[in-house]
Amino acid sequence: MSKRRFFIFLLTLFLSALCGTVLFADEADPANPGSESTAVSDAGADWNDDADTDSDDDLKRIEKWIPDQKILIGAPPMVVPLTGVIAQFRREGAFGDEHPIDTKQIKVRVVQNSNKEVVTPVIERNQLCLVWNGTETSRTNIMLEFDYKGNQVYDSFNVEVWEPNFWMMGLVVLGGLGIFMFGMTILSEGVQRIAGPSMRRMIAMFTENRFLAFGTGILATILMQSSSVTTVMTISFVNTQIIRLSQAVGVILGANIGTTITSWLLTLNVSAYALPLVGFSALFFIFVKKERVKDIAAAMMGLGFLFFGLKLMGDGFSSMKELPRFAEFLQSFSADTFWGLVKCVMAGCVVTALIQSSAATIGIVMSLAMIGAVDDFPTAVAFILGENIGTTSTALLASLGTTTNAKRAAAFHAIFNVLGVCWVLAVFRPLFIPAVEQAAGLLKMNLIPFGIPLAHSLFNVTNALLFLPFTKVFADLLVKMIPERKDIPKPTETGLDPRKVTNPNIAVLQSRLIVQRMAERCRKLGEEVFRLIRGPLDNQKEIKHAFGEEEALDRVQDEVIAFTSKILSMNTAPGAATQAREHLRMADEIESVSDYFISILKSALKLKEGGRAIPASVDEGLKQLELKTLFLFRDINRAFDGWESADYFLATIYLTCTELTDELKKLRASFMAEMEKEFYDPVLIAGVNARLEYYRQVWEHVRNIAEAFCGEK
Repeated sequence: MSKRRFFIFLLTLFLSALCGTVLFADEADPANPGSESTAVSDAGADWNDDADTDSDDDLKRIEKWIPDQKILIGAPPMVVPLTGVIAQFRREGAFGDEHPIDTKQIKVRVVQNSNKEVVTPVIERNQLCLVWNGTETSRTNIMLEFDYKGNQVYDSFNVEVWEPNFWMMGLVVLGGLGIFMFGMTILSEGVQRIAGPSMRRMIAMFTENRFLAFGTGILATILMQSSSVTTVMTISFVNTQIIRLSQAVGVILGANIGTTITSWLLTLNVSAYALPLVGFSALFFIFVKKERVKDIAAAMMGLGFLFFGLKLMGDGFSSMKELPRFAEFLQSFSADTFWGLVKCVMAGCVVTALIQSSAATIGIVMSLAMIGAVDDFPTAVAFILGENIGTTSTALLASLGTTTNAKRAAAFHAIFNVLGVCWVLAVFRPLFIPAVEQAAGLLKMNLIPFGIPLAHSLFNVTNALLFLPFTKVFADLLVKMIPERKDIPKPTETGLDPRKVTNPNIAVLQSRLIVQRMAERCRKLGEEVFRLIRGPLDNQKEIKHAFGEEEALDRVQDEVIAFTSKILSMNTAPGAATQAREHLRMADEIESVSDYFISILKSALKLKEGGRAIPASVDEGLKQLELKTLFLFRDINRAFDGWESADYFLATIYLTCTELTDELKKLRASFMAEMEKEFYDPVLIAGVNARLEYYRQVWEHVRNIAEAFCGEK
C-alpha cells in the first residue's frame, strides 16, 4: 500500500469520524436534540423543585401515565386512550366502580416550565389527543392536569422536539459503509499477501476429485476473506485453462461456504477497540520495514476499519430509525407473506449488486437488526438470501470477454445461488426459519445478531452439499447450455487480460501458473525437435507444427509481458512486484530457449538439404546432450510444483549445466581431432559447431530461468 493511498484512507476515516462527532454533538446540544440527554433531566429537576412546595397529597396524584416523548417537528397528533386517567381517578377513592365516569366532563390543561406551548391537549371520544405545536428544537417537561368534578390527577412527562439533520445522518451511514468496505478490502489484501504461498500450494492440489476442489474453495475463501475474489480467481484460471470447468464448479461450491466466516466475524462485539486496533496497526504498518509484519498490520488495520465502519453505520441508522418515513420504508419490507419475502430477497440482491460486496450487505442488515430497525428475524434472513444472488454479479461481470468455459463457470455460480434461494423460499416459513431458530436454541444463541450468520451458514452449507454430488452433471449441462462458438477465433494464447487485473496478488499467481505452463510447453517443443532431427526429417506437418509452437511461445511471452506490466503499474505490494518481475524474466528466458530449439531444427534441415550427415561418434554425443537437456526442464517443472526447495533446485541446475558444458567441450575437442584425421565439408563443420553453440545457449538460459525462479539477480 503506497503512502498516498494510505493517506487518502486515513483522510476518509477522519472525515467519517468527524461526521459522527458532529452528529453526536448535535444530539447533546439542546438546540438540536437527538436523544434523551442532560437537558431533559434538568427540566425534570425544575418541575420536582416546584413540586416540593406542594402537599404530599398532590405528589401522590402525579401519575407516569404518558411516557417521555421524542417528537419530530411537524409530527401528527398523538392519540392515547383515557383509561390511565380514569384508573387514577378511581384509585383516588373519589368515585366507586358503580359510578361510571363521564369523560366528556373531564377537563385537561397544560402546566409546563416553558413559555413555548409545545402541546395542546384535547379530549375527544374517550381519547386524549396531544397536538404537537413545536416549531423549533427544544426539551420541555410537561404536566397535564385532569379535572373531574373538582378532583384532580396529574401526569408528568418530558418532551423532546427535534428536527433531523438528513445530510448528517446520510453522511454518517455512507461514511460507515465506505470505511467498512475499505476495511474489508485491505483485510482481504493483507491476508492474501500473508497466505500467498499457501494459495499456490492449494492451486497445485487441484485434481478431478470434486471433494478436494470443494475443500480448496472453502480454505481459499477463508484465507482471502472474500468469496468474490475466490470466484473471480477461479473464472480467471478457467479462462487461462489452468483448471477445468468441473474443478471450478467444486471450488465455487466451497467458496459459498467459506464466505460465511465473514458474517460470523461481524458478530464480535469489539467496536470499542476498533480505533485502538487501527491506530496500533497503522504504527506497525508505517514504521516496521519487515514485509510480513507490514502484511499482518495491514490485515489487523482492515479488521479495525471493518468494526469501526459497522459502528458508524449502526449509529447513523439509530438516528434514522426515529424518522417516520424511514421507519415506514423499512416496514414496507416484511417477509410475512410470500410476495413480501420475494420483495425482501430482491432488495438484498439489488443492494449487493450495486455496492459489489456481500459482506457490506450483511453488515447493513446486521446493523439494522441490532438497533431494532429490522425487528422481524425472517425479514432479516430474507435480505441475506438476496445477498447470495446479488454477489453473483461480480463473477458475471468478470466473465465478460472471456472464453466460453469461463462464462460457463460464472453462469454456474449464478444458477447455483438462484436455485438455492428458490428451494429455500419454498420451505422458508414451515421449515427453514424453524430450523434456524431450533439450531440457535440448541447453541444457546440469540437470534439477533447470531441468528443471521447462522441462517447464512445453514443456507450455504446445505445448498453446497446438495449440489456437490452433481458437479460433473452440472459441468456437462453447462457445456450444452453454453456451446462453444467456433466462429470466434481464440483472442489470446493464455487468456490473460491486463484489463481485468484488479487484484495484483491474484494476478501474480495467474502469471506464475502461465509461466509454468510456458516452461512445460517449451520442454515439449524440445522433445519434438529432438525427435524430428533423429528421423528422416520428411514429415512437413510435424515440422510446421514445431515452427508454429515457437511462434505461439512468442505470443505467450508478449501476453505475459503485457500482463505483468499491468501488475507492476498498479499499487502492488513489494513482494508481489518482485514476483511479477521474476515471471517477466523467466518468460523471456523460456522464449529464448524455444528460439534455440528451432535453430537446432533449422540447422538439421540445412544439413539434410545438402545431403550431409553428422559423424556417428559426434552424433552419439549430441544425443546424450539432448537427453540431459530435457532433464533440466523436468527439474524446472518439479521446482514449480514445489517438490524441491529453491536452494536445492538452483544448486542442481548449476551442477548439471556445468557437467553439460564440460561434456560439450570434450565433444568439440573430439570432433576437432577427427577433423585433423579426415576431411569434412565446411558446411558440416559449421553445422556441428552451430549445433553445439545452440546447446550451450540453451543451458545458459536454463540457468537464468533457475536464478529468476529463486530470486537471484
